[in-house]
Amino acid sequence: MALTTSVPLLISQQFDSEVVLANYQNGVYYNLDGSAAQIWLGLNVNRTVEEIAGALAAATGGDVPSITRQVQAFVDSMLAEGLIAEGTPEARSETSMETWSPVLAGAFVAPEFQRFDNLRELLLMDPVHDAGEQGWPLRETNES
Repeated sequence: MALTTSVPLLISQQFDSEVVLANYQNGVYYNLDGSAAQIWLGLNVNRTVEEIAGALAAATGGDVPSITRQVQAFVDSMLAEGLIAEGTPEARSETSMETWSPVLAGAFVAPEFQRFDNLRELLLMDPVHDAGEQGWPLRETNES
């Protein structure tokens, strides 16, 4: 299955060895570190689950079938969370695949992401439309 990291209203930024994703549709942001970040970066340059797992196994000296299962489970969780989407095989062949190799030290550690919703209100603000005569941000007050 072809996968894409191009998801509407989802942005990503790499900071050293970690990747932060922010979903401006639901106000949730994510932190990916270690193998999780490397999987995201591999998907971002159109690698398949098998290619990513093979590269991770080579980098860490791990067992290819075991790593493939863990990468697939992580990819499934990212699909369920809406962090990646199914792509088209044509998109994979039409885009030039950039050079990518995982940067990991030590043994392979199962990938996982951290999910945060503590900034939901800020991520979902609309500074153009949430402004009033008093300025920005315009927030509804709950008066009883």
